[in-house]
Amino acid sequence: MTNKKILSALLAAILLATVSCGGTSSGGNETTPSAATDSGTTTEETAAPDPLSSLRKEDFGGRAYTMLGVSDSSMSALAPNELNATELNGDIVNDTVYNRNRKIEDIYNVKITAETKPGGEIVSLVKSSVLAGDCPYDLVWPSMSGGSTLATSGVLANFYDFKDIDLTAEWWNQRATEQLTVNGQCYLQLNYIPYTGMLFTHCMFYNHRLAEKYLTESMYDLVRNGKWTIDKFLEVTENATQDINGDSVYDENDNYGFMASFGSVGIFTYSCDQDMVSVSKDGEVKIEIYTEKMQDIVEKVNKLCYEGNRSYVKGVNKEADIAKMFANGQSLFYAGFLSDALLYFRDMKDDYGMLPFPKYDENQEHYYTSVSGGTGMLGIPLTVADPDFTGLITEALAIESYNSVRPAIYETVMENKLLRDEDSVEMYETLLDGIRVEFAVVYHSSNSDIPFTLWNLTEKKSTDLASYINSRGPKALAAYQKIVDAWYE
Repeated sequence: MTNKKILSALLAAILLATVSCGGTSSGGNETTPSAATDSGTTTEETAAPDPLSSLRKEDFGGRAYTMLGVSDSSMSALAPNELNATELNGDIVNDTVYNRNRKIEDIYNVKITAETKPGGEIVSLVKSSVLAGDCPYDLVWPSMSGGSTLATSGVLANFYDFKDIDLTAEWWNQRATEQLTVNGQCYLQLNYIPYTGMLFTHCMFYNHRLAEKYLTESMYDLVRNGKWTIDKFLEVTENATQDINGDSVYDENDNYGFMASFGSVGIFTYSCDQDMVSVSKDGEVKIEIYTEKMQDIVEKVNKLCYEGNRSYVKGVNKEADIAKMFANGQSLFYAGFLSDALLYFRDMKDDYGMLPFPKYDENQEHYYTSVSGGTGMLGIPLTVADPDFTGLITEALAIESYNSVRPAIYETVMENKLLRDEDSVEMYETLLDGIRVEFAVVYHSSNSDIPFTLWNLTEKKSTDLASYINSRGPKALAAYQKIVDAWYE
């Protein structure tokens, strides 16, 4: 049994324990709880061993393992005990984090602690303590930009230097492993130890009531059959706009096929599997976003946002207002974050579903998304006292977070809308499995606007990709190349 099947089993257990009545579900057939052979004999899979059991065991005599995270206000509201919960309080995620840490403490006889600081303080604190040779932290969770600063300052350790950490395992983000490994070095990573990376994942929501009115196909079936593409999205959003008050002015008082901020619209770059930059084995950086495919994406997204009043798309400063409009039943589709369900949809009258962003076309194998730039990246300080200790406990926490925290976030996000069904479990897994972490985004600077190409062009109602890349490409290339060159010295 794979770890994904283990996760499905865990989620299924949550469903059985929590759902007391039925709800509406768009798409998907009823399934039976067990598989049967042609002869009618019920078969059961043998559960695979917990990956934790494959790690070496050692008694560390009560040694402290300390994490440092961001105390940013937006994160604190959603994740007050993200790294370490000190007591059980009945909250699903809090209690899961508490149990995760206590489990690892019991296995290895360690004491897990965590501190939080404002993002800017984390950078200066880690830099100064590493340079002084007395950094007290085993794992740090700065903002993405803060992590980039630490990585390029030479104060973080290479994840590949820790013998117990397996970056090829599914509890580590595989796109991060691929994109952020340069010349055998990887200084930043993403997993489920800090769960705001999940909450700040971009996704699509859709309104079940409006779907019954305007759609003839199951959205879940479109996704699982590989037919959920940007062209299909243009098709299904075309006729769902309604001038509610009849004033012939389409504004915040009307209904739409699609709502989003320009920031969320920019995620189509990821979802359509368009690379931004690449780094060769020899350390040569190339700008990859100037392609015919990207030009097509730009044109289609402009069509989505501006043709026929199908969409309501505004600046990122209006994201909360747009989410509230969706919660008010004013749009068939809404592109935002998983966290929006917690922040804005708790009292939503209509049932809603969760979907990945559409693919570019049916030939694209996987669905992709990204996380907000406001989330963080994991790093290990260069001067940890005992690398073997730090690596082992970090890997153990990563495994247990994948096994327990990941499904707990699903349960929390969907707690009020009775969407705890096998279809939405599948969409949740598809979404998280497709999180892309891009070198171009993690290491971008004021001179490298490449990650925001689609966002910027769409906000300006422009499809002139050539001019955008020609004006920004050389500076971006130089900035990225400078970073990479330091890792080849």
